Amino acid sequence: MSKKAIIIDGNSLIYRSFYATLNQLEYYKQHNFPPANAIKLVTLTVLKLLNEQQYDYALFALDHHKKTFRTEEFADYKAGRKPMPDDLVVQLPEISRAVNALGIKTMSIPNIEADDIIGSYCRLMNQNDVHVTVFTSDKDMLQLVNEKTNVSLFKTGISERDIFTHLNFSDKFFGLKPNQIPDYKGIAGDSSDNLCGVKGVGPKTAINLLIKYGSFDEIYNHLEELNEGQKNKFSQSKDHAKLCKTLATIRLDVLDKNSINEFIKESINKDEMNKIIEKYHFKNIVF
Repeated sequence: MSKKAIIIDGNSLIYRSFYATLNQLEYYKQHNFPPANAIKLVTLTVLKLLNEQQYDYALFALDHHKKTFRTEEFADYKAGRKPMPDDLVVQLPEISRAVNALGIKTMSIPNIEADDIIGSYCRLMNQNDVHVTVFTSDKDMLQLVNEKTNVSLFKTGISERDIFTHLNFSDKFFGLKPNQIPDYKGIAGDSSDNLCGVKGVGPKTAINLLIKYGSFDEIYNHLEELNEGQKNKFSQSKDHAKLCKTLATIRLDVLDKNSINEFIKESINKDEMNKIIEKYHFKNIVF
């Protein structure tokens, strides 16, 4: 039987956990406790995921800093995003501590986004014939889907998820293939990352053109076949659209020097978990 790996998009889970339990902050303040709402829900969610499946390898991927190689290429990349709330910032070290206590390695790399750690982890696992499940709310991760990698998207809060596999991908994503996701982002853009794509061309047109021509480059190779309006839009936005595609492409090489053994799932450190539970007065955490 093939071995299995889990990788969790830490930033995605942390933010969702924090805002899903925002009302709990008042409780912590009233009782003069440090904020711990995200710590608790991240811990509960990771435990739930680990109980659903037996994993041989595990990783919790995190962004290192807002500045990355993408912001060096495009200064306005993700511009406009609000800074992390202070009540969440103070919880980050303890979230990593809890995840480590659950037997999962945490990782962040200077100048690299969590996305690229996730993509590189998937490739490392796949090269060693390990099947991976990615847990995230970021649709950029859908480009990683293949015969050995599934992406499970958080939908409503944390509990409801939408699973993409190589078998159902085209049906669930408008007839496109995973490797067309960066091309799609290059054309349709991505407002969450402040990427405009081809100005004036929306998702529906992007999908139709990719189904017809297959790729970003092939669309540009057949501009003369487009109607006059589309031709002008693609011509005028070529450089930015190409940049958007590049920025939307997840790197797969940042763990090339790492060994798969670095990510072996460890047993839960019960003593450490009990210390965390006691420190923050958590209830209903059973492991």
